[in-house]
Amino acid sequence: MTAVLELHRVSKAYPPPTAVKALRDVDLRIPAGQRVAITGPSGSGKSTMLNLLGTLERPSSGTIRIAGVDTSTMSDRRLSGIRAGRIGFVFQQFHLLEHLTVLDNVATACSTGA
Repeated sequence: MTAVLELHRVSKAYPPPTAVKALRDVDLRIPAGQRVAITGPSGSGKSTMLNLLGTLERPSSGTIRIAGVDTSTMSDRRLSGIRAGRIGFVFQQFHLLEHLTVLDNVATACSTGA
């Protein structure tokens, strides 16, 4: 069975002034239907991993596959298409427009391609 998400030897390093190696050679395979929780102490790389899995950031090295497709050479436009069609996000800060209903906020995001 093809994995929904798969990381192979994924690393992420941030350049100075941060100069942090947030992930080092991570391997992860999530099959369809699997529920996963990413936990750990502050600074352990959880947010970095989620940003990589969501194609919001690119790894410094390694391979990320979504539904068997390698995302490493995809253009930003193709990655945006994957985010729009295959990945759902729930952010800690929702950044909703206060004058709109929840339904209108969701419809606005869909109609703008966000």
